[in-house]
Amino acid sequence: MDKSKLLSIVIIALLVVLIGAVGTALFFGYRYLKPLSAGEQNLTQNSGAESDVALKLEEIDKVPLSSEITTNLMTGDDGVEHYVKVQLTIGVNNTDKKKSPGIVESLAANESVTRDIVLSVLHNHTYEDLRTPSGQELLKDNIKARLREEYDTYLICQVYISDLVLS
Repeated sequence: MDKSKLLSIVIIALLVVLIGAVGTALFFGYRYLKPLSAGEQNLTQNSGAESDVALKLEEIDKVPLSSEITTNLMTGDDGVEHYVKVQLTIGVNNTDKKKSPGIVESLAANESVTRDIVLSVLHNHTYEDLRTPSGQELLKDNIKARLREEYDTYLICQVYISDLVLS
């Protein structure tokens, strides 16, 4: 094979790889590049905790889980298996009147998905993590982040723990 043919094949192969890499990056990066609605922009201007605090209580719709969740926690340094019982309510920013009712309905209709997310987050925490107020805030932030990811919205603005028992 002469050098010009070999060079042409190498250039074509590199172009195919480059086009594939750009296509993959665009496919997976689209959710981060797409424009946000006014309500979502409001929630993402600051860090999550700061923007959520700025909301008034009447600007948050509450979606309680129908029953408490009891599950085992990740085994910590003490080597003992611990359990948690928790009752949660999810807060949804209702300032975007077009999108927030759909998110509230989706959370209510897909409670099993929400419960699964909460369980998977709980399984990644230890007793030591959750026995402090800062650990409980971290738990709420982790649940909120996973719910936002699953439901593809930043309108989920708060996770309220109405009951938490560790053993």
